[in-house]
Amino acid sequence: MNIALLSSYDLEGGAARAAQRLFEALRGAGINATLHVLYRSGGDAHVHGASSTAARLAARLRWRADQAPGAALGLQRGEFSLNWLGAGLARRLRGAAADVVHLHWINAGFISVAEIAALRVPVVWTAHDMWPFTGGCHYDAGCGRFESQSCSPCPMQQRALALALPRQRLAAKVRAADATRLRFIGPSRWMAGVAARSPVARGRAVQVIPNAIDTTRFKPIDRAAARQLFGLPDDRTVLLFGAVNAEADARKGHAQLDAALRLLQARGQAQRLLLCVFGSATRGDGILHGIPVRHVGHLHDDESLIALYAAADVFVAPSLQDNLPNTVLEANACGLPSVAFDIGGMADLVEHGSTGWLVAAGDAAALADGIAHAVDHVAWRQTAGAAARVAAVARFSYPVVAAAHAALYRQALAGDV
Repeated sequence: MNIALLSSYDLEGGAARAAQRLFEALRGAGINATLHVLYRSGGDAHVHGASSTAARLAARLRWRADQAPGAALGLQRGEFSLNWLGAGLARRLRGAAADVVHLHWINAGFISVAEIAALRVPVVWTAHDMWPFTGGCHYDAGCGRFESQSCSPCPMQQRALALALPRQRLAAKVRAADATRLRFIGPSRWMAGVAARSPVARGRAVQVIPNAIDTTRFKPIDRAAARQLFGLPDDRTVLLFGAVNAEADARKGHAQLDAALRLLQARGQAQRLLLCVFGSATRGDGILHGIPVRHVGHLHDDESLIALYAAADVFVAPSLQDNLPNTVLEANACGLPSVAFDIGGMADLVEHGSTGWLVAAGDAAALADGIAHAVDHVAWRQTAGAAARVAAVARFSYPVVAAAHAALYRQALAGDV
């Protein structure tokens, strides 16, 4: 059984890391898997894609060209993708002898919707965000128009509304799904629900299979050594917050975290805290509402991430809309409990009170209460962290997730619905 996984990147971004980890899990399970990318950052011989500086430049230019019609209508690159300009999918797969093609995050000018429709082998598509089911937005911010109004009018389209480009792109995805009998994977129950409401996947079986984590690598390590590595003091409770563009992307909830920390300061509960932030371009120390802040920037290797999780006392995930964030999954595997808004796929990762703490979506006061609970109850943090680790091994480890995918691939090859 030859499986060709396709992802715009192999290491850049959360969806890319999820695809890379599945690729590792499948090969570890003895499945002949290859990963095909637009631009390759790593050095794995089974990952196919150019890695030169010229290739990186070409990839960026292709992304801009693919987004050009959307840009003319005011649709923001990064928040909205068209995928009308392909990068030669048939050529990339030539020689792979793929029995099943498994799509992941394929934006940034990598694969066109028309190229998907032309595939003549079973196709599986993991939805790492809402894009497979919408007219182009990666997250709809609660708009919901992809369900019954065909993404029209689109609140993201600022100009020439009569052109209704999102509606056209949604219709193209429906045609592609019909042409290839696509099978969808939702990494979370929430994403499976999104699929069920979209005309792209409505009436099709959507399987919930979570992202994988290497629990032999992501695991608890010595806290004191980890704190020493990052220069973090022993007499502070360390709150960890991080995501790609952690402070710039409003969806990640930095504004809500800021409001929660302001409330903790007003209540006199902030004196023992230190906030550590990763995933943003900022590096260095600062102060936020009387709380010391350590910015460690982008961490590009697993070892640094694991050490940072070990150095922290609680992970804070204030995302306002999210699927199955790698950060919370990584924290779980490292035995670090999370305090999070109860949105998207968070409930798939955090069992309230047992492996972490969930609060009402967008409620900064409730988030402050959850953080205060974690800070004040040291024994609970330890118990919840241990339980989170047990759950990660049981549900998200490489062998478990690889076996679930292998079963789905066999169903696809057999033509089972």
